[in-house]
Amino acid sequence: MTHGSTHSQVYRKRLEQLQANLRQKGWQAALVMQPRDLYYYAGTAQPANLWVPDEGDPVLFTRRVHKLAQEATWIDLTVSASGFGEMSRALADLDLSLPSGAILGVEQDVLPYRLVEGLKKNLEGVTLENLSPLVLKQRFVKDDEELARIRKAVELWEKGHEAIMETLAAGVAEYEVAAAMENAARRGGGDGMVWPRRWDSYLPAGGIVASGPNTWEVSGEAMTVTGVGLSQALPWGPSSRRLEAGDLVVVDFALSYEGYHCDMTRTYCVGDPSQEQRDLWERLLELHLQVVDRVRPGVTGEELYLVARGLAEDTGLIYNFMGVGSERGSYIGHSIGLEVDEWPVLGAGYREPLPVGAVITIEPKFMVPGQGAVMVEDDIVVTPSGHEVISTLERELFFR
Repeated sequence: MTHGSTHSQVYRKRLEQLQANLRQKGWQAALVMQPRDLYYYAGTAQPANLWVPDEGDPVLFTRRVHKLAQEATWIDLTVSASGFGEMSRALADLDLSLPSGAILGVEQDVLPYRLVEGLKKNLEGVTLENLSPLVLKQRFVKDDEELARIRKAVELWEKGHEAIMETLAAGVAEYEVAAAMENAARRGGGDGMVWPRRWDSYLPAGGIVASGPNTWEVSGEAMTVTGVGLSQALPWGPSSRRLEAGDLVVVDFALSYEGYHCDMTRTYCVGDPSQEQRDLWERLLELHLQVVDRVRPGVTGEELYLVARGLAEDTGLIYNFMGVGSERGSYIGHSIGLEVDEWPVLGAGYREPLPVGAVITIEPKFMVPGQGAVMVEDDIVVTPSGHEVISTLERELFFR
């Protein structure tokens, strides 16, 4: 087993918390299959299904590469089972079969329909409930090891920023700016992969680069600076448009290190910004700083959004805030961690108080047709006394 005793204790503590949550719900077991969730509890994302009874020891059913998974996980009992039929027979042999009427939690937000049907067939009489809210709420609060990896991802962003500043120039294509960022992050030890939670969400190699008129074009499922992409196969992200002097350029990138994401945004200008562009940036930055200052234990995501919306109204830019016109989002940020779009979205309707240890982003933007867009996004951890901004890169309107 590759994990030391300290790592094993971290994973065991996570799993014991999940078991306590199962008992509180009156559920008899959970089956964890989604790779990010699996890594969170088992310490490996090798192909496997993690069986978690409400009490007692877990079982890791490996679907492939049994030896590698066995060496990687802290879990003592590992069984090779390529399908649910083999898993069901093994559960019977281990005296862990669930009785008829028992409740099993599974990740219904991401599990393919075929797998759900396969579970129903092989675990006859068992009721399936959605496990994901329990898992995501637990994952919302980060431990020290998780925070350390997020901080490392932030360091990768800073390396990417240096590459952007070297690349930014009239005539350079948006995708070339993105490639410079990606290359710097990979050379710095980044994963080169971004994991979204939504089944229909994709990012082109981790991020958005949008310039000039592309900065106010809202495309895709997110109400934000999206860019327009290279084709309708993926109609958001960097395009082949070449930067022009005077362009505002928004770079919104998620980067991951050993599975954990940062998600930051900075705004650039090709050449000296105009006074109008500087004024737009300063109004955004003032709004951003005031919202960040409100982050503390007990505040809700809705409260943060309403503060931001009120400030946008005061600036006279409410119809350019978080989108354009009717294409505007009712949010101000989200959580990050093992996925870039973790629960919750911080916006209208999210009224749960933020807990100590939660890691969130705050990401306001103004998108003005004919002028461009400005956006800033910082990663923040909620601390007992308030908050700490994890993003260490300066908040400036960068230009060269």
